[in-house]
Amino acid sequence: MTVLWRVDDSRVQLVRDAVEFWNRVFTEPGTPFRLGAVTYTAGALPVDQLRTLSENAVGGSGGVGLAANIYQVPGDLVVALSDGDFISFATRWPGSQKALVGIKDFGFYPLTLPNVPRNVIAHELGHAIGLRHNSDPAMLMCGRPAPCRPDAFASPTERYFPLTAEEQAMLRHMYPPDWQPR
Repeated sequence: MTVLWRVDDSRVQLVRDAVEFWNRVFTEPGTPFRLGAVTYTAGALPVDQLRTLSENAVGGSGGVGLAANIYQVPGDLVVALSDGDFISFATRWPGSQKALVGIKDFGFYPLTLPNVPRNVIAHELGHAIGLRHNSDPAMLMCGRPAPCRPDAFASPTERYFPLTAEEQAMLRHMYPPDWQPR
């Protein structure tokens, strides 16, 4: 996993925390899958490119090929911390074993609300590992087309919203105890 970041980016700690969260989640059902070591690389992807990928991911149209500049970033999972304004997203290219998470700048709503950034980052990492949206606004993976939005994560208490029982079962199915990396 590689995180593209600015040296002074406060979101880096939230990415570290989200990786720890997901690794704990995977421990509970006994799956060997873990988000591996995280490499931090100074750099960024162009905001226009992230905006286009966001529009395709959110719109469900997919079809955008894996660009060379993303392919060349080491790791199966790339987290791009951007200074742009777009809907944070995750997209996967299964044929190349590559996934990209794009996180918009904290200065834009709803990431200005307390506790929202941590849950948005964890939510998008959830997509990168294979989970889809659900319609329960009290759960981490709530999202379109359901009427839930990230502002539901606003809370003065730092915490992650939980997964549904179905999502936990899906993780056990995708990454069973005998799972081996490809």
